[in-house]
Amino acid sequence: MYTLGLATMDNSAAALMKNGVLIAAVENERLTRVKNDGSFPFEAIDEVLRIANVKAQEIGLIAVYWQPWRLRGRSFGTLAKMLRAPSQAAAPAARALTLFRRSGGEDAAPSGSWADLFRLRRKLTGRYGDIPAAIRYYDHHLTHQLYAEAMQDWDTYLSLSYDGGGEDASTVLTAVQNGTRTELSRHRWPNSLGHFYSVFTGYLGFRMLEGEYKMMGLAPYGEPLWKDDILNHILRLRSHGRYQLNTRLCDYHGARKGRFHPRLEALFCPQRQPDEAPTQDHINLAASVQAAYEEALAHMLAPARANFPEITRLALSGGCALNVTANGKLLERGAVAEVSIPPAPHDAGCAIGACLAALLDTPVKPDSASLRTPYLGASFDDADIAAALEAHVTDLPVPLSDTALTKQTADLLANGQIIAWFQGAAEFGPRALGTRSFLADPRNDAIRDALNDKIKKRELFRPFAPSVTESAAQDFFALNQPSPYMNIVAQVLDDKRSIIPAVTHTDGTARVHTVSHEADPLYHALLTAFGKLTGVPVLLNTSFNIQEPIVYSPADAVATFRASGVDALVIGPYIFTRDLLT
Repeated sequence: MYTLGLATMDNSAAALMKNGVLIAAVENERLTRVKNDGSFPFEAIDEVLRIANVKAQEIGLIAVYWQPWRLRGRSFGTLAKMLRAPSQAAAPAARALTLFRRSGGEDAAPSGSWADLFRLRRKLTGRYGDIPAAIRYYDHHLTHQLYAEAMQDWDTYLSLSYDGGGEDASTVLTAVQNGTRTELSRHRWPNSLGHFYSVFTGYLGFRMLEGEYKMMGLAPYGEPLWKDDILNHILRLRSHGRYQLNTRLCDYHGARKGRFHPRLEALFCPQRQPDEAPTQDHINLAASVQAAYEEALAHMLAPARANFPEITRLALSGGCALNVTANGKLLERGAVAEVSIPPAPHDAGCAIGACLAALLDTPVKPDSASLRTPYLGASFDDADIAAALEAHVTDLPVPLSDTALTKQTADLLANGQIIAWFQGAAEFGPRALGTRSFLADPRNDAIRDALNDKIKKRELFRPFAPSVTESAAQDFFALNQPSPYMNIVAQVLDDKRSIIPAVTHTDGTARVHTVSHEADPLYHALLTAFGKLTGVPVLLNTSFNIQEPIVYSPADAVATFRASGVDALVIGPYIFTRDLLT
């Protein structure tokens, strides 16, 4: 039976599973080319059906990542906020109205609505005709957790899902022991680490729900001078691993409207405007927010670790699991021995998690191999690539074998060239994991500024990530486990920092992407070829995009390559330098 999994707001996505085998999963933004597209995922549904070559009428079950009738907790939380601060009531009220409208809203990106979930069959019928499939709705945090847990064959572990908020909770911690699930704690919305981090993202002049990684990248340049003030006044840590967010001072809905409590300036520093260069105070505030966040995360886990000392592994999920610095600190400080995060821990991944939830009451076992690969979008054959290129080149060059392709690409990289790399199936999730990437030599420190300034067109303080062969990872990084989805920050070994400066952040860390031959043979072969040539099987890897979603199709790749300052495009079996394009 085909199961269609849906995530319909924020990072909307669709996934298609057949009898426990995951066939495809795609975020809507990759197709609409609208960054963080949260509109109803019609385009993503179309694409997963196209990849599987099935019609909508063949779907037996539609699995949804949210139970919309459970908004009572949200309603009470919003009412409590409004009663505590009547002058700030307009923002949450307006946000609630927006979410129940048909579409659109306050964001630049299109936004879906909770109301869409109540009229789901009508929306689908309007596009696809009659669909006989049953529709089932699943707990939001459960869908997060199930996807994260599917990454490993562990039988005993902790599973933490935390984000802005689900139906009525923002954080759920579960102990899984030999298949038995025991909920250890549930933190009610509006107490939310996700909202805490997002409010300060906005206060520091970055776009909320998009710029959190910018604040994370800025934090290592500062000192956490205000961490204690944050923990005393805004994010209060309570007994038994609980936390309480002071929503009067840290008002998420007000922040979405650009309104911040004046006490924030009295406690910390003036708000940064988006076009203003960060001051040292702004940088120190970013460091303080990150430090407080990390302490709250460790605080939440501490009771579970004390009560279950035999459980040393952690599956992390939810949008907050994209805080790669905090993930790395859990390992570095010994809070857990091993951590696992899926390629798409944010809401898009819940489309897959909903498919997994649908299997819980069936004898069907999920297929691990299909769930653990991030390469779940479309792949394109040579004919597709040639069609995208024909308007831009006079003649196609002779196609290269994989060995020749990787050797010639490694030569270009070693000679200081920046490469656009488009190979195989598109990744699912926010990371470029070796099929849709800009690549460069990590030994060349100057190339970092060239990428940021001339190609990526982004802030110079933001770091770039390294890809490394899995077998060589411990030769360069203080990391005792694989990091196949680029979700863990680790220390670069002292004697390697001067060797790979372009991927070493100011605090001596890097967001590591380990690559095995089994996961991606061609990208692994490129890393190996570069290693043989230079002695360093590491490449600077950043997403193939310029202020847009990561490229998806050959046409996207050609358009972005032409708009960039990248030296060459390696697409399918072809290598194109800029002089070959008309």
